[in-house]
Amino acid sequence: MKEQNVLHLQEEQIIWAVVDEQELAESVRLHLQKCPVCTGRVKQIENELQELGQKAVQAVPPYRRPVVIPASRPVAVSHGTGWLPFFGAAAMAALVVFFYVMGMESRVPPDTAGLSVQENQLEDEALMRDISKLVENPLPEDIYIITGEDTSGYDEDFLEFVVPDSQDDFQSELTEQGGTKRC
Repeated sequence: MKEQNVLHLQEEQIIWAVVDEQELAESVRLHLQKCPVCTGRVKQIENELQELGQKAVQAVPPYRRPVVIPASRPVAVSHGTGWLPFFGAAAMAALVVFFYVMGMESRVPPDTAGLSVQENQLEDEALMRDISKLVENPLPEDIYIITGEDTSGYDEDFLEFVVPDSQDDFQSELTEQGGTKRC
């Protein structure tokens, strides 16, 4: 089966032979002259196209009126449109100048550009500090006073009361170990 594909023309080459045999390569044309199988395939496609053309002629009624191409008429010259191209060009030039001038006004001079960048960075830094404070203490200070919560955490006196140092432990009988003696 592979030998037949190698020996005979491909489908695309056969279609090119139907369309225009002169555009084929010399080797393909020689093969087409010698091979009856490939020549038969070309003739079969040509016959099918002939039948299709005949059926198309039969299916469409003939056109009864003769086709007449109208004579060319000269184009009417309008004298009032001479200013239109000039006006369009002037409007485009005005727009270009307008946008150029607007672009010059919006530019920041180079010496003040560095100052504005530094100001923006300082504003950003202050904003980040405020955000950090809000993350740590999301409620206003008045709410913490009302609820009795301390915003700074536990103070040192409270921690000393909860976990006393061994040196300041007056409740213990043994001052070295801190606490009471176990049984």
